[in-house]
Amino acid sequence: MLRYVTSTLTACAFAGTVSLFAQEPAPAQQEKQQAPKETLTGCVMEAKTTDGGKAYVLNTAEGGSAKMYVLAGSSQPEWATHVNKKVEVTGPVQQPDAPPAEDGAAGKPNVLRPPMMQVESMKVVAETCK
Repeated sequence: MLRYVTSTLTACAFAGTVSLFAQEPAPAQQEKQQAPKETLTGCVMEAKTTDGGKAYVLNTAEGGSAKMYVLAGSSQPEWATHVNKKVEVTGPVQQPDAPPAEDGAAGKPNVLRPPMMQVESMKVVAETCK
């Protein structure tokens, strides 16, 4: 009986440990989730995606490593009202992945893959872009 109880407790502890580790994200995912926040200033512009949809970008950006960033986040409905306005945005920035070879974008120099900013806060700095 004691052997049965010990075996059962050991199996439960092992199963709990395995399920705990299974829920932790991989190290590469942890790095993306913990991207440092940056504050950038630039002009909100509307752009068309390759599938005909709309995207909003921060153009002529200052304060970062690139001149253009794709804007993402909960403020998306507001971006249409801020087109051609100079804004300051804060949030983590994710660098784009290299395009897959079969995508066809690797050989096209006019395909732009700017970094993406997950906007957490935004404020209007000027009513027009200059």
